Amino acid sequence: MEDLEKTRKIIKTTFFVAVVVITVLLVFPHDMKPKEWEIYASSYFVTTLGLTVVGAAIGILFGMFLAFLKFQKTGNEVFNMIKDAVIDEYVDIMRGTPMMLQLLTLSFVIVIFNNYWVAAIALGLNSAAYVEETIRSGIESIDKGQMEAARATGMPYKMAMNEIIMPQAVKNILPALVNEFINLFKETSIVGYISVMDVTMNSKSLQAAYYSIKPILLTGVVYYVSVKLFSFIGKRLEMKLKEND
Repeated sequence: MEDLEKTRKIIKTTFFVAVVVITVLLVFPHDMKPKEWEIYASSYFVTTLGLTVVGAAIGILFGMFLAFLKFQKTGNEVFNMIKDAVIDEYVDIMRGTPMMLQLLTLSFVIVIFNNYWVAAIALGLNSAAYVEETIRSGIESIDKGQMEAARATGMPYKMAMNEIIMPQAVKNILPALVNEFINLFKETSIVGYISVMDVTMNSKSLQAAYYSIKPILLTGVVYYVSVKLFSFIGKRLEMKLKEND
């Protein structure tokens, strides 16, 4: 069984490398100048990856806050209903409207930051809606008896959530969080609409300058390889968590 699994991984890796190498050989833009390569690399590492990391940080932190707020109940039932309604409406708005519209709207609303940070905030606020739903479903997948048992021993709600519920929930939601990170990474391709020079916008400029589609196709390969790398890292993290069970 182990030999079969190793063979499967070797075949998948070989096929992936072959596809990437052949594609790069076909679409590689040899006419690009060293300075243009430098700007291209900068737009990828600094802008695209930077927006993804900052947006993911905002999304995870704000999404966790919304999820915990939704599970936190007070003695006032009217307040609880209003709180839940506000959170649900926020999630529905963020999930029910195009990311591009949210980005364009925020670019007019937020005027104290430059467009890079406006894009990061827009990506983070959009991601938070999906993270909140992911965390909520992860928490609800844990047996309610564990929380009741912890509360029966006198453990505060916050401590029980942090020490008992969340460690188990994280294992369940990690694949979904990795998928959200990947989606966020691809969503950065629209930030050019507010004049942020990411790798997609840069490749579009190069395509116009050289009258060639090769820079855009190369960017597609860059996104593909990056997503493969993120998926691999996510699977390794998932395996590490399972080893600690």
